[in-house]
Amino acid sequence: MFRDRAEAGRALAEELAPLISGPCVVAAIPRGGVAVALPIVERLRVPLTVAYARKLTAPFAPEFAFGALDEDGQMVLDPESVAGLGLTPDDVERAKARVWAEIERRMALYGVPPLAHHLPGAAVVLVDDGLATGLTMRAALEYARRHGAREITVAVPCAAAEAAKRFRRAADRLVSLIVDDAFTAVGTYYEDFSPVTDEDVVALLARAQQLAAPADPPEPGLRVAAP
Repeated sequence: MFRDRAEAGRALAEELAPLISGPCVVAAIPRGGVAVALPIVERLRVPLTVAYARKLTAPFAPEFAFGALDEDGQMVLDPESVAGLGLTPDDVERAKARVWAEIERRMALYGVPPLAHHLPGAAVVLVDDGLATGLTMRAALEYARRHGAREITVAVPCAAAEAAKRFRRAADRLVSLIVDDAFTAVGTYYEDFSPVTDEDVVALLARAQQLAAPADPPEPGLRVAAP
């Protein structure tokens, strides 16, 4: 059990620190994943961006994902869920259009370039606050692969056992602090699972950009003492 997303992020950072080398970028799935990711970039001192992937749902079952969409407009679908919900191709396209509008809104609001801006060649750490079905993470992972990530680590505080099994195969590395055969919902692993707002995300990203900014050079005429 984690106190909150920040504590979970700090614990993940300690696990990740000895594993990551070379050029690296952390990409967080919003909104909750950004709160987990900030302590990681504070520890690793690497850039933070957003994996804008978002789950696809039907209007009559908004909590049940049948797929996910990435910022290239590429979908991953769970055929069993599509069939179980009785969705037609038109239903899927309407869901895609709704989610694409939200992805565009977030890209404009958050103001950080998509992960592809840092690729190809970098190692990527994909972060979320937990893995239930893993469909959104799968979309983010396929996006990173498509754009030339050198290595992909999926890092989450908690994961359903089935999702963990899939990502051990799909990613180069899975780091999950809790893997549970009896997984029910991500929020059950946190004492405080308060919603993360868009305003929170913007503030967290601004903090990460401050960490990444180079120190100001000394003013002309000032002497800098040797260490």
